[in-house]
Amino acid sequence: MSLEPPTPDDDPVASTVTADQVAAHAAEPHAHGHHGPTHTHCENCGTKLAGPFCHACGQHDFEFHRSFGHVFLEALENFFHFDAKFFRNIVTLLFRPGALTADFNGGKRASQMPPFRLYLFVGVLFFFLSFLGKESAFLDEERAKFTGQLSQDSIVRGLEDAANEHPAGSPERERLLAAAQRARDAKTPREAAKEVLMPKKPSPAATPAAGKKVAKMPGGFQLSVTEKNDTAFERYMSECGSYAFEHPHELKEAFVHSLPKMLLVCLPFFALFTRVLFRKSGQVYLQHLVLALHFHTFIYLFLLVRAGWVGLGAYAHIGGLIALVAGAWLALYPFLMFRRLFGTNWWGTIWRTGALAAAYGTTLCAAFVGTLMVIFATL
Repeated sequence: MSLEPPTPDDDPVASTVTADQVAAHAAEPHAHGHHGPTHTHCENCGTKLAGPFCHACGQHDFEFHRSFGHVFLEALENFFHFDAKFFRNIVTLLFRPGALTADFNGGKRASQMPPFRLYLFVGVLFFFLSFLGKESAFLDEERAKFTGQLSQDSIVRGLEDAANEHPAGSPERERLLAAAQRARDAKTPREAAKEVLMPKKPSPAATPAAGKKVAKMPGGFQLSVTEKNDTAFERYMSECGSYAFEHPHELKEAFVHSLPKMLLVCLPFFALFTRVLFRKSGQVYLQHLVLALHFHTFIYLFLLVRAGWVGLGAYAHIGGLIALVAGAWLALYPFLMFRRLFGTNWWGTIWRTGALAAAYGTTLCAAFVGTLMVIFATL
């Protein structure tokens, strides 16, 4: 018995749609909507198209011979589609621990932004706003210093004018000139006034040893730098320390701007630790890397949202309550996330999360110190 293709009389579908009609429909512009395809074959490699993208070379079938209004409306639609997808993802990430990661690793990716793109977008937004706040605070500090310097100069001039009213060599003149010198050496007008009213000698314990400088580092650390060194490395480190001593703001700014890179380098270690701690789940390293990207994105989002809601709550005198609730949610989030993703019992989730916190905290501390040393050595 031979198998023959069905004839139009045998196949009701074939009797209603002919091959010529299918070809004509495919050749018709915008046959599949304004997303394409608009041609029957790929303009790049000539492969027959079955959708808006060529399955051979991947080129998007895009028709340039269209009005500007049509192209603008299509771009607007793509923007709002991205906008809606982004906001759905961040709401899920904030309030459903592990759900976004579980859906992505389970194959439901069409409704999500790629994890790394989402991480970069939120991370850039977070650090941009953080740096903006730091720069505003620095400008306010510099402005206050400038205003204070004017007041401090007025105190010094007043003391010197008072000293000039007394004859040279008189005890009153010497006392006023000494007070003017102390006011000139003070850091702030308040300290200048305090030095004038209640002068005191510096404590020997607070005075750096001879031949040394003390530089204040980010995080409250202090670095003693010896001026006389023997080896080339010691002389190099001494020069770096002297520069840091004279430019503390530049050192702090360099460290703050290196934080995004430091955290990005540490992120794969987070995935490695979860891969080891939850190895019985059977998930591969890339799935744990998706988890790491989503969790760090959640941290950035949480800090941004928390700051905004606490600020708004302060107007209604409930800022403290909002901060307390947000802190409790941040503490519970990783336990709920790991519980959803790996299905371990509560005891297993608790001790594994504690071990992860210890291992990753150690990694962050090591990266913190290493970054600080690199910045200090390259100033």
